[in-house]
Amino acid sequence: MNRITINREERRDRCWVFDAQVEADGRAYPLTITLNWAEYNLWCPGGGASPQRVVQVLLEFLLEREPASAILPRFDCSVVRRYFPEVDQVMPGRIGLGT
Repeated sequence: MNRITINREERRDRCWVFDAQVEADGRAYPLTITLNWAEYNLWCPGGGASPQRVVQVLLEFLLEREPASAILPRFDCSVVRRYFPEVDQVMPGRIGLGT
């Protein structure tokens, strides 16, 4: 079982930066994740969820597809579609805002 913790959120110019951690297999994996406005607006049209919720759901999505040890320790959310092109269709439904 994986445990996701969002430790810090910082709003910057056109993005948010999160310090997070995934606990899996008895280890803690620290992460720094950037969520830019473009991905937020694509995955959460109309702003119906917090940026933190979007990052939480994205980490859940990633952990269903790869182990915590395979997640880059520092990444921008836009990079996820390079590895998992279905992310744009899946995220709004997972966040609870449609399909």
